[in-house]
Amino acid sequence: MKKLIAIVGTTASGKSSVAKYIINALPNTEAISIDSRQVFKKLDIGTGKDKTFLQHLLDIKNPGESISVVEFQSIVLKTIEKIIQNHKIPLLVGGSNYYMDAIIYKREFPALKTDKKLHEKLNKMSIVKLYNLLKSCDEDRANNIDIHNKRRLIRALEINILSGKKTLKKEQVMSRDYRYPTLILGIEIDREKLFSSIDKRVEGRIDEGMIKEVRDLIDQGVSKNWLKNLGLEYQIITEYLEAKYSKDEMIQILKFKIHSFARRQLTWLRSNKDIVWVQNKEEALTYVQDFVL
Repeated sequence: MKKLIAIVGTTASGKSSVAKYIINALPNTEAISIDSRQVFKKLDIGTGKDKTFLQHLLDIKNPGESISVVEFQSIVLKTIEKIIQNHKIPLLVGGSNYYMDAIIYKREFPALKTDKKLHEKLNKMSIVKLYNLLKSCDEDRANNIDIHNKRRLIRALEINILSGKKTLKKEQVMSRDYRYPTLILGIEIDREKLFSSIDKRVEGRIDEGMIKEVRDLIDQGVSKNWLKNLGLEYQIITEYLEAKYSKDEMIQILKFKIHSFARRQLTWLRSNKDIVWVQNKEEALTYVQDFVL
């Protein structure tokens, strides 16, 4: 029988650790990374790639390239079918909740024509204005987007405006029909512990060489605007390398913005009543075993 398992949670909640534990315990499962930034090569430290266990969809794009939710959805669905054909169970490891929902649920995105004038008009707006506009027409999407990522804000608005709000709500937000029987496990974590985990992770990644990773990408010709459009770590570190902040300021800004992002992620996830919340990897494994056996 075709089944899916999905591991979701806020950033720094330990999703990869839980997924790895399940994979090791159940060899008939195979992981797929549902992270819109981990698809890019050489973005390792800033995206937190865990290459200690097999995950599909890591490193399938070159830096500077793009991937839309439609393309991502298509690649993942084909990968799911291949895993199922090999008599294994796909384990989706969350990162991008909007992309995850596009895989789990039957959400078809309308084919949109490009509108150069609209794009130029939106591009002239400030990030604050773009976010407020998105929130006014699609609060669900606004609650699960990096509000400092101008490219994503513009694209979300283009989809909303060009497809029509009713179409977007019906096909991309409201649908809760599973593509396959699915178990969605959410990693429960105390907010103070979460923020502490975020802070330690930021500091750890800085020590690990995240600044050098961004500098090397720039030296290799990757556009600074492309890096900034990735949001969070890559945006703030690129701005630091442009001497916009001191190192200490950069670290504090990163922590603050990731805290805010985690809050919005939690709001999005809490609205999904399909999620089964678990406290640890052992509890997660128990649910998975009951689901697949």
